[in-house]
Amino acid sequence: MKKRLHPFRVVLSIVKILKNLFFLAVFLFIFHSASEAQWVMIGRIGLLLYIAISLIVSILTWWTYRYEFRERTLHVYSGIFVKSERNIPVERIQNVQKHTSFLHKLLRMTSLTLETGTGGDEASVKLDMITFSEAARIECLLNQDEEEKHDERMVHFTVSRRELIKASFTSLSFFAIIPLLASFYFTIDDFFKLNGVTKDVIDYVMGALWVLAPISVALLIVGAAAGVITTYLRYGNFEIASDEERIYLKKGMLNESFFTITKEKVQAVKLNQSLLKRWFGLVGVELISAGNVGDEEMETNSLYPFLPVKQAYTIVEELLPAYKIETDMDQLPRASLWMKLMRPSYVWLITTVSLIWWKPQFWYVSFVLLVLIFLTRILEFYNARYKMSDTFLQLKTGAFTTVLLVTSRQKIQEIEVKHSFLQRKWQLVSIKIANRGRPVHFSEMADLPVESAENIYNWYANRL
Repeated sequence: MKKRLHPFRVVLSIVKILKNLFFLAVFLFIFHSASEAQWVMIGRIGLLLYIAISLIVSILTWWTYRYEFRERTLHVYSGIFVKSERNIPVERIQNVQKHTSFLHKLLRMTSLTLETGTGGDEASVKLDMITFSEAARIECLLNQDEEEKHDERMVHFTVSRRELIKASFTSLSFFAIIPLLASFYFTIDDFFKLNGVTKDVIDYVMGALWVLAPISVALLIVGAAAGVITTYLRYGNFEIASDEERIYLKKGMLNESFFTITKEKVQAVKLNQSLLKRWFGLVGVELISAGNVGDEEMETNSLYPFLPVKQAYTIVEELLPAYKIETDMDQLPRASLWMKLMRPSYVWLITTVSLIWWKPQFWYVSFVLLVLIFLTRILEFYNARYKMSDTFLQLKTGAFTTVLLVTSRQKIQEIEVKHSFLQRKWQLVSIKIANRGRPVHFSEMADLPVESAENIYNWYANRL
């Protein structure tokens, strides 16, 4: 039987429309509430017309969107003026994401996204307003052949309060209060028509140390508290589990997400480390999967981004037993460092010429930029590592933020080897590998020895 999404789907559409137009509405109806200028009146009328038309379209979209499961196939019907029908065999649905936002909780609803292994705009089916019972029914239909395996899930990681506090400082989320305070400073005076009182108060506080010190401490405390709360709401209740075929990720307190990734579709593993994470011994793990894996803004392809390094390696090997992360990797030769330092920087050349031509008094900016470029390239050299085994390839790149890519020979789609004139003189080359993903994921390492690059190329060529 064909079903529609819950009528609350229209409410969700209205909320999204108002959210996108909030600042424009405030600008036209509050900041210019007393204005009778023609452009303000036209803007208000246009905004109201847009909201009315969007509301009608939302209602018609909800009414014409229907779905049903029949004979192990998902049928989706949509279109207001141009009707379309999609038929997706259940076997092609590889990943399932359940997301329950704060609005969904208020309405006692949830959303379900069904991912296929294909690319393009039709890579997923999103049922963004259904009841929990309907979501359970759909999940049961999809997993009816794997119920016993789901009962054997192994939990690999559950976040603790201590880890959430550490993550809040590592992510620098407490700095989010700074733009809020800046926005408050620049708008409060005009909004409440205080005639410069805000600026006078700020000037007095900045000039009085006995007032500035406690206010600064209070702001730091408020910022730290805000960072902890933000991290808790985003990553609280985080859990990583798996069975023989799938990986299960759950996270979020205010907005809850639950999604699955098929193990055989994982093309590579990326381990990201910022400078601050290296100081704390933490790393973020990202799975590169064929096809689409949920919404990018929800980080559905990312494991917990603040895992201790050793624990992250262990979890990856438990989730994907075929993957083995080697810590003993090869370093680039000294010639690579000289190659990186000698390589011309077009950014520095353009900046220097522009300063000489327009602002010669700021000549020192060119010198500072050159020092930063050299420092970045030196860090790139010392951080660069590579390792090739019988079935796996590891590449580590980056300066202030490093990325370690681990992929198998069978998952690599393409390897490209290239070299410039200077690289030929130093017997160096650059390699670029491609893995399936949406979009295709490329990784590149510059200034490898020719012999090592040839070994990697032949290693890949002999994969069959």
